[in-house]
Amino acid sequence: MRSESSEPEQPEGAEGAESASGRPPRPVLLTVALAAVVVVASLVAAVLLRPGDEHEAADGLSMPTPTAADGCGGGPCRVVASASVNGMTVELLAAERGSAGRLRAGGPASASVAEVAIGTMGVPLNQDSLRCKESATPVCLVRGPHDGGMVGELHVWQGDSWRSDQRPYFSDAGSVTLDDVDGDAVPEVVVVSHDCSDVDSVAACREAPVLAEVFDLSGGTVGCTGTYGSPGSLRGWPEVDVESYELMACS
Repeated sequence: MRSESSEPEQPEGAEGAESASGRPPRPVLLTVALAAVVVVASLVAAVLLRPGDEHEAADGLSMPTPTAADGCGGGPCRVVASASVNGMTVELLAAERGSAGRLRAGGPASASVAEVAIGTMGVPLNQDSLRCKESATPVCLVRGPHDGGMVGELHVWQGDSWRSDQRPYFSDAGSVTLDDVDGDAVPEVVVVSHDCSDVDSVAACREAPVLAEVFDLSGGTVGCTGTYGSPGSLRGWPEVDVESYELMACS
């Protein structure tokens, strides 16, 4: 988190009219909206149709998915990223080409391993794919490039195993990260997306202003920022830093 004095420089000219003080406009173009819906729907379907998933817990987080005994995707696993959170070693495992991911807690001898769903969707996992935050319990985000943007998957440590909220977070602007937005020592998921309400093609949407949408650990929407002329105008880009005072209701 950064202090208010480190707010991003506001865009000039026409972009300045779309600064963070403006209310995020509602997307209205069907062609652009459908493109985003298709991407998200395909990711959600891939998660929900995985065999062996357990029922959803009362807190909105799913029970851990059992992992196969034959490593990653039928082959050996390798550590592609690691982090230390709350004194616990967390490792992201993947097959040779970065697919079929696993999230392991406690080191090589640990049996606390959960499947990473986005790894089964063809999302490559690498050294930049793991982000963890310390809180009352460890929280980790696994992410990777997908369809010109980025997709992320949230895992929360509960008891002695990982729980997932069973939804992918897709950013067409290429940033899904963790940030303690409201200062309560519990991170939120921050997803940066293009606002495409005033463009007439998918190509133009990729150049449209951006906003950050914030989700809690159960997948509920906390709020949205106003729009910025470019992703780089967001504070901390690409590890975006959002303050609670910047949020308003999402349109």
